[in-house]
Amino acid sequence: MSREYSSNSRSAGAQTTDSRGSSKVFFRKNKGCSMCSTSAPAIDYKDPELLKGFISEGGRMLPSRITSICSKHQRPLKKAIKHSRVLALLPFVLLNK
Repeated sequence: MSREYSSNSRSAGAQTTDSRGSSKVFFRKNKGCSMCSTSAPAIDYKDPELLKGFISEGGRMLPSRITSICSKHQRPLKKAIKHSRVLALLPFVLLNK
């Protein structure tokens, strides 16, 4: 199944058509890191409310492709989450009971 991309594929709502003639609209995420801005809060293991935004419902760390965090900020975020888990500020596993 080959796809032909329209000329405006770099826009926010890129529209593609496949061989059957049906068209689908795909929305692209903003590729900017939210932590690189100057108004972003510092990554700290003592701030569980900030860290909960980067943890899934099951308690796993979300990858950078989902959170749109650059690798420069993903590494200290990973260390902060692990450190806060050891200090019992964040749970290792979230149980849905």
